[in-house]
Amino acid sequence: MNEAQIVVFSLDGLPFGASAEEVEEVVEYSILQGEYGNSENKMPYMEGYTNVRGNMIPVVNLGKYLGLEGTTVPDDPKIILARANKILVGFAVNNVSRILRLKGKAIQDTPRIITTPENACIKKFAIDGELLFPIIHLESVLPEEALRSLSGT
Repeated sequence: MNEAQIVVFSLDGLPFGASAEEVEEVVEYSILQGEYGNSENKMPYMEGYTNVRGNMIPVVNLGKYLGLEGTTVPDDPKIILARANKILVGFAVNNVSRILRLKGKAIQDTPRIITTPENACIKKFAIDGELLFPIIHLESVLPEEALRSLSGT
């Protein structure tokens, strides 16, 4: 039977998940270089950059990206580090609660009827007892042109 490990985190008080295979590391929230841009910023969900062992990593506010209302930084936020087209990107979340092991039909594909361009990064849903929550494919959050601008190419 297939098993998947899901990193469970929250955004605006709601549970979400990401495949543990995508997650490189979870670090404390720390934005060292302020805002990413100004009001003309084409990526308003960019928080800025964080320093992880001497590397400047761009940080996406995942709640803002998904259009959630409560996008302020909570008391103990975390940054999930993952690669998107070989670029290490941080995803700011409210907290990371656990790694969940799910088997078989506990992970379902997202029905096509509810998929929109704004939520296309939600590829699957997890079912854990009575809890149902989306699994975000972190690599597909940033469009390719955004990744190019972040990498300077």
